[in-house]
Amino acid sequence: KSGGSEEPMLGIFMYPVSGIMKLWHIFLHSVLGINDSLAWVLSIFGLIIVVRGLIAPAQWYILHSGRLTVMMRPEITALYKEYENETSYEKISERDQREREIRKSYGYRVSAGCIPPLIQIPVFLGLYQVLLRMARPKNGLDSQVHDPIGMLSSADVSSFLHARFGSIPVSAYVSMTPQQFARLGTNYEEVMRFVAPLLLATALITFINMSITVIRNYLTIDHQSRTAIVVMRMVAVATVCTPFLLVSGGLTGPVPTAIVAYWVANNLWTLVQNVTIYLILHYRFPLSPEILAFQRDQRHLRIGRLRTRRVHRFKRALSIMGIVVVPWLYDDHRRRIHEANAYFHQDRAERKAEKAHRKAISSERRKAKSTHLRESAERAIIEKRQRKNQSQME
Repeated sequence: KSGGSEEPMLGIFMYPVSGIMKLWHIFLHSVLGINDSLAWVLSIFGLIIVVRGLIAPAQWYILHSGRLTVMMRPEITALYKEYENETSYEKISERDQREREIRKSYGYRVSAGCIPPLIQIPVFLGLYQVLLRMARPKNGLDSQVHDPIGMLSSADVSSFLHARFGSIPVSAYVSMTPQQFARLGTNYEEVMRFVAPLLLATALITFINMSITVIRNYLTIDHQSRTAIVVMRMVAVATVCTPFLLVSGGLTGPVPTAIVAYWVANNLWTLVQNVTIYLILHYRFPLSPEILAFQRDQRHLRIGRLRTRRVHRFKRALSIMGIVVVPWLYDDHRRRIHEANAYFHQDRAERKAEKAHRKAISSERRKAKSTHLRESAERAIIEKRQRKNQSQME
């Protein structure tokens, strides 16, 4: 039942993607006269070029929006610091107006950072699903009749499954059984020799892509945002793990050679595209020394707090072990444990008080806004009644 509900959703994006792939095949095979097998192989790369090229502007808007956010951050931070204890509706409205003016001066639009991902993600899903379903059809590789995929007919799917990268079928994968290899007219050694270099290239390009993202995030992250810091750490961990997962999946899972080739081409496009955009942003929207100094100060402040906590944790753990190892220094160990506990107690108390203060300020602002809206509604009702009475008198 869930598969049935998922099909129409993906079909919306699979139809245009499959249509592009079919047009590439018709152009390469029927117009240029390239043989059917090579035409299907080239249509995979043509599909990636067209689809990724069409959504490249969305990636520009995302990265451009992020760059403007970094450039505005010192001014926005100073603005919020100026109004951090204000609770009146007039003052908050004044702050919001000034914030809008800052954003307008930089040409920043909130939608530029939110809407493009909503376009990119479905397109990526449609692109990947078309290739995956073409290389691993629902009816199986041995079936003579296959379900249509988007705008690709059953005959198109059957024709695609007979395509080869040289002597390697596009539907072959490393973890096939000897019988499956024999039915496709190939063997484990041939497929392994073809897939292994592609998987290594995929892992390397993916690692470079994600490393660039980690470095960029480290230099431009909002150090006051815990969410941003957690996401950066998760991306850093994924940078190390993802290449191994791709290689492992390609060697042990049912990942067809068509998908492996897609991984290489798609990740290579991503690398070239992002590096190009980063260079354009670097020269067209350079970070001023003031912005770099602000980022550096915020980073040092955050790292300083983390370092202090680590030092106290280490001293406490060392003193706890010291009570067992060198018990004759028991008093010194107890003193260091007490100092560490006192630090963490004070740190928690300060953070709790700060959170309570922010919560109280937020509550007061909501009350002020509610009061303003109620008074505005009452004034509107009174004015309406006055206009009605005046019209009746006339």
